[in-house]
Amino acid sequence: MEAVLAIIFIFGSIPAIIIALSYFRNRRLERTALIAATKDANLLGEADPKPKHYLTLKYGLLLVGLAMGVLVGALLEAHTLLNEATAYFSMVLAFGGLSLVVFYLLFKHKMKAL
Repeated sequence: MEAVLAIIFIFGSIPAIIIALSYFRNRRLERTALIAATKDANLLGEADPKPKHYLTLKYGLLLVGLAMGVLVGALLEAHTLLNEATAYFSMVLAFGGLSLVVFYLLFKHKMKAL
């Protein structure tokens, strides 16, 4: 079984690396051509309207939500008749999703304030 996984990994990773390298090379060439034509590189449509520091809040809330899901899953497994997989899986997904909803609401509120 491990030999099959190794072969799949090797034959899957080589094309992925080639595709990634060609993507970044073409992106660099497009940007260089735009700069040579004295145009803004944001014309490529890659301008992100939200600042990057909100990503740390998003991932922080997600990780806190996942940790809370694991804790509540352990409590459910210990004190109810739910089996282990159901308790952990459902609570991790529920609290992870809830944390992303909380992030969305916080971000929406912050963007209205700006």
